[in-house]
Amino acid sequence: MPSMSNTDVIIHDLEIMSGATNYKRWMLGQFTDHIGKRIIELGAGIGNFTEMFLDKEIIITVDNHEPCIEYMKKRFSNHNNIIPLKFDISDEKILDLRGYKADTIICINVLEHVRDDRKAIFNMFNLLDNGGKLALLVPAFQSLYGSIDRIVGHYRRYGKIELKRKLTGAGFDIKDIFYMNSIAVIGWFLNNRLFHRKKESPSQVMIFDSYVVPWLKIIEHLIRPPFGLSLVAICEKRQE
Repeated sequence: MPSMSNTDVIIHDLEIMSGATNYKRWMLGQFTDHIGKRIIELGAGIGNFTEMFLDKEIIITVDNHEPCIEYMKKRFSNHNNIIPLKFDISDEKILDLRGYKADTIICINVLEHVRDDRKAIFNMFNLLDNGGKLALLVPAFQSLYGSIDRIVGHYRRYGKIELKRKLTGAGFDIKDIFYMNSIAVIGWFLNNRLFHRKKESPSQVMIFDSYVVPWLKIIEHLIRPPFGLSLVAICEKRQE
């Protein structure tokens, strides 16, 4: 049986996550009060979060994988407010999108795929209108970096101090930054560092989504954990 290419693995992983409705809503729920009407979604993949923005004025879905762009064009062919475009978020050419006057950038589990993440963050800052918001979610703790991280093309995982430094260095005001999904740290460590799995397990994802997320979401809403599988940052572009 032929091995899967990196692109195949990425799309396979995204398709697995497309069914994790509770988990997706939980992640996006961290930003609900900060999402405007004119959105640039960076690293949109196959549109797993895009489908939750259908009521917005415009959604520019950006990815640098052509297969993902084609996937989204077919998936959202009946929605004129969704515009899939191919760009590298660390390339200055992406600043051509400033004409869309975005009030929100959404970047969920993307920045870790970018070699020059500082440049990508500067581009995010420059893409936003004054007062615009960045909704950012990245994988946390480099100590958890393992086999699946490597396979799907992660350059790094993030600590809070490192991420704060990079965001403020680009000019962002950080309105909030916190960890989420604490219990998944155990499963990620076992799968990546102990068992060296090469891809996500559909059964594990669905069990987690159906039976763990509903109560974990409530607990972490009441008490923010001191660690988690993901790190969330809500930022604002300073008024010039």
